[in-house]
Amino acid sequence: MYDFTQCKCCGKRNGRPKYNLKNMVLYACSDCDFHYTNVLDELEEGETNSRTLTAKELHFIESQLTQNTHQLTLNLDFVRQHTEVAGLACLDVGCGAGVFPSLLHQAGASVSAIEPQPLLRQFCRTRFNIAPHHELVDSQYWQQGFAGHFDITTLWDTLEHVNFPAKTIAALSRVMKPHSYLFLDTPARESLTYRLSEWSYWLSRGRNPLMLNSLYSTKRFGHKQIFTQKQLRQLLEQHSFTIIGRSTLHRSKNKHVIVCQKHE
Repeated sequence: MYDFTQCKCCGKRNGRPKYNLKNMVLYACSDCDFHYTNVLDELEEGETNSRTLTAKELHFIESQLTQNTHQLTLNLDFVRQHTEVAGLACLDVGCGAGVFPSLLHQAGASVSAIEPQPLLRQFCRTRFNIAPHHELVDSQYWQQGFAGHFDITTLWDTLEHVNFPAKTIAALSRVMKPHSYLFLDTPARESLTYRLSEWSYWLSRGRNPLMLNSLYSTKRFGHKQIFTQKQLRQLLEQHSFTIIGRSTLHRSKNKHVIVCQKHE
């Protein structure tokens, strides 16, 4: 059982319950002010799925592909603003339905992917002929077999979903080459929606948290934490990354969209 008083960002034992939300508690660190839920996904090593996608599930995933492809094409353009892609070793963590690994493959990259959800891995195989790994990036599979291997790693809408973001970033750093690139996007706590929801919670004494119950989730692979710009920068710097740019291709004010470079 994880002790949620230990902040999942800075690691100090200064986490305290701050907001009582629907079926969960949102903790805040009194040192770094990181916000995170008391929800963790149970993940089994070698997790598999014995059933196939239903027609309804398949239709839903297919219905999202056009929008996802448009956004991830912008993400690929963002990557290309900073580095070549063809011939480079790339790792996409949390690849979802497989759109971005497919785009990287078309661009000539050597692509590896991680996706913990069995049904999405199944879709990747049938739709894009891509076989994502179920092993998380901090597993022995990646840490022992791919240390210092990748030129590019990507975390598109992923860091807010993982159980332990600091552990994930540290593991990514270990599988990357010196001077390689990490690209990510994740929700921003500076958004107006977030700030209004906090104000509403306090003014209503918890009766009306507005969007806090949808910004976080108790569902498997739901949102477990949301970063401020300062918290994200400090976490990345702690693990040998320097933010070198932000996207000009994304118009959303509700996200951090950044590129980092790993130093020696």
